[in-house]
Amino acid sequence: MPSSTSSSEARPRARRVPTAFLLAVLLFAAGDRLLWSNNGWLHFVSRYTPPGPNGDPLLSTVAIRDLPPPSELPILLLGSSQVREGLDCAPFERRLPDRPCRNLGISAGSPLDILYLWRQIERAAPRHVMVLGLFPKVLHGRLKEPFVSLDTVGCLLSRGTWKRLTGSDWIDVAFGLLQGLSPSLRYKDGFWDFHGVVRPDLRAAWAWRMPPQPTRRLGQEPPQPPEYFALRLGKVDPEGVRPSLAGAQEEALERLLAGEKRRGNRVVENDFPTRTGYESTLLPETLANHRRIVAGLARRRDITFVSGEDLPRLDLTDFLDFTHLAKSGRAKVSERVAEILARR
Repeated sequence: MPSSTSSSEARPRARRVPTAFLLAVLLFAAGDRLLWSNNGWLHFVSRYTPPGPNGDPLLSTVAIRDLPPPSELPILLLGSSQVREGLDCAPFERRLPDRPCRNLGISAGSPLDILYLWRQIERAAPRHVMVLGLFPKVLHGRLKEPFVSLDTVGCLLSRGTWKRLTGSDWIDVAFGLLQGLSPSLRYKDGFWDFHGVVRPDLRAAWAWRMPPQPTRRLGQEPPQPPEYFALRLGKVDPEGVRPSLAGAQEEALERLLAGEKRRGNRVVENDFPTRTGYESTLLPETLANHRRIVAGLARRRDITFVSGEDLPRLDLTDFLDFTHLAKSGRAKVSERVAEILARR
């Protein structure tokens, strides 16, 4: 029979285990926050993180931290990769020299993602001008875990969207919210891309001798050949499209515009151009919903809406693929949108 002495010694030891575990968790959380709040470390990692889906959360955080002060009323270009690849800041700064411009476009950036970024922007530069690019697929975009927040949950619970979600969707939401507790979790995929870039010569990267990653993924790519388009015309491509999320995406767009209106910020909505034939690759529901939302935006008086008719004529050579602009198309569209903003 065990003695009372040994029994009393076991109980304190059992209590020490959860205490040590909690202490370890707290130390990890504190160290994690400290590491990713260091501007030097953030800029070092962002310098060598390629743009794209994996690096978007990290690169967006750094770009928003580096925004000019609100007194300068910066111009922020927001949207999907069509904005990242298709709008230049130079024409905006040339026509409005007292307004610094920043391109914050992200891959497949949907209204839910932009709403997440907007919360960070609101803290860093609440007074700004927003140029927002819209694109049919992003209005039905899938959930991206690093951009999930309580705002996302609110949008999913609106308009009956939650009734159409699967168990897998809610797991994505739960893991996205968990990532909000740890920057390392949120930036994990981008950090692996960073590691792949610097691994061949870490010493050169640490000394900043290695050239930084380009700000565009497609900037140096040639246009797709004619057979690329011929194979895709008339064939629906549902990749990355979640019709069940359309209501949440529309709700996120409305909340974003309402927030800008409360702040008194000017918003320019740009119905981004696409190559001839692109609409034949869309689900009918995607196309119809996009047209309905765009028509509603065109009737609003609290925003400046830029339609396809407001933009210069684009040739086939102005596109890299169905949705991304080549250098010539980027120059035309950037110049015209900047001109419209300067006039207003």
